[in-house]
Amino acid sequence: MMKQYYPRHGRRTGFLILAFTAVLSGCDLAQNIWRATGNVDPVYDTIAPELPADLGPRPRVLIFSKTNGFRHDEAITAARASVEAIALKRGWTSYNTENGAIFNDEQLAQFDVIFGNNCTGDNWNEDQRSAFKRYMENGGGFVGVHGAAGTRKRFWDWYNTDLLKVDFVGHPMFPQIQNATIITEDPEHPASQHFDERWQHEDEWYSFAESPRDHAVKVLATLDEASYKAQAFTQDLSMGSDHPIIWAHCLNGKGRVFYSALGHEGRTYRLLAHQTMLEGALAWAAGLEEQCF
Repeated sequence: MMKQYYPRHGRRTGFLILAFTAVLSGCDLAQNIWRATGNVDPVYDTIAPELPADLGPRPRVLIFSKTNGFRHDEAITAARASVEAIALKRGWTSYNTENGAIFNDEQLAQFDVIFGNNCTGDNWNEDQRSAFKRYMENGGGFVGVHGAAGTRKRFWDWYNTDLLKVDFVGHPMFPQIQNATIITEDPEHPASQHFDERWQHEDEWYSFAESPRDHAVKVLATLDEASYKAQAFTQDLSMGSDHPIIWAHCLNGKGRVFYSALGHEGRTYRLLAHQTMLEGALAWAAGLEEQCF
């Protein structure tokens, strides 16, 4: 067998390239982690996008993935593809943007449900917040996944207290992604009726300051904390026997809100069970299901 020889400078160059790449990757990771703390100046959009004259049939889904916090690139791409496929299958309309200026009364009125696609951080200025709040309180729908509730710093009381009903405190590390048991609590809701009573899923498991159960939400599924390690460095992230992971509620009796903490990785959005959950959640939040849980 012929031996292969590599020039010494070639090996050194290759090593330097690898080292430089690792440094750049480390810088990107560090920057993203720093963004996740909320200690960055947010960038607000001020010029709204120009929507097509005829967006298409209703219900219409606004896919919103702006981030002024941690960026879940892979998950955002996969989630968008999943929701677009659902809309196409159902004959709905979907429109994707990262422009927060779309949160104005006129343009939001053209959509039946907002899909909060891992939209971390402080993404709306005061006028946009007011428009978002009016939209929801007048019967709009919101379906948020994973990073939509994944910012430690509380930027907007209404978003945490009224819309999502939780404050994020962290997720496990070492290992960050773990297999765990999920317990279905509501087999009737359109978003959870297809789940088994107990099922396994691998994800990054969010913990919250307190359970949203005591804040007028319908818990659809909880985590069995005995099935994974709720530990981040020296921080114990256990919530105890009541660790909701998927829930829904009606805002002021009109707006419909659904949230699932699942979906840190893109592969989750390619699972049939997850796609079925999103389809049921979007249909419910868009008002296609009569009952407001």
